[in-house]
Amino acid sequence: YGISITGGYVYRGAAIPALQGVYLFGDFGSGLIWSIVPDGSGGFDSQLFLTGTGLSISSFGEDESGELYIVNYNGNLLRVVPAS
Repeated sequence: YGISITGGYVYRGAAIPALQGVYLFGDFGSGLIWSIVPDGSGGFDSQLFLTGTGLSISSFGEDESGELYIVNYNGNLLRVVPAS
């Protein structure tokens, strides 16, 4: 799947409580986004989180409230928000 992995952040925001403590990262080439969550046994599980983004993920960012942002290679800044 991965072509060029772009590191992310652990979600610490309030807008998506289910993501608290989840690390999100993505792939520049495919636009896929994965999550890493504690497995309860001292290890971690990686899961495919979001597909079909159409993004070339070049970076992630975090604001002072712990909300996450994705930077697309074309310069767009996108906030991670709850599914509607």
